[in-house]
Amino acid sequence: MSFYSRSKRRFAWLIRALFRVKLIGAENEPEDGTFLICANHISEADPLILGACLKHNPRYMAKKELMKVPVIGKLITALGAYPIDRGGNDVAAIRKTVDFLKNGESVIMFPQGTRCRGVDPAETRFRNGCALIAARAGVPVLPIYIGTKNFRVRLFRRVTVKVGKPISCDEITGAETGREDFASGASLVFSRIIAAGKDE
Repeated sequence: MSFYSRSKRRFAWLIRALFRVKLIGAENEPEDGTFLICANHISEADPLILGACLKHNPRYMAKKELMKVPVIGKLITALGAYPIDRGGNDVAAIRKTVDFLKNGESVIMFPQGTRCRGVDPAETRFRNGCALIAARAGVPVLPIYIGTKNFRVRLFRRVTVKVGKPISCDEITGAETGREDFASGASLVFSRIIAAGKDE
């Protein structure tokens, strides 16, 4: 059992308790297979919260500056993080993400590209990378909505995690119509994230 798996087994309950996590739609997470997990981003704790809620042990992107912080960098790397340069199109990170997915490891990414604390996700912008990565890896996307009061995560304030139904790769890339449209695919993914938040 990996350090990630052991840590998750020991501490997932604690993370869910600290953030009073309410998980809705857990049945929508596939039991088997690989998928790209796409969620809105409202706090630094989002990867930990998602990791504590999911049955799989997904990897996730982290800004490269965190990797240089003593202790923290090594810890989050052991917990599945890998670096990304948020300043532009990080081709290396995209390739690494695709490789992880092709090798059977699910990955968390945040289409907004940055934290949007205190802002309704429906009013934020998103990037097209999720559709590109899903297409290159040939995997479905699992949309997840993270919500809390005023979209500001705090200890002991209820966080609701709503898991939507998987979106097939063909639907995302437009293969059903014979063309790839990453902008439309990303828009579809983000709309499903927002829709998951509205579903009760």
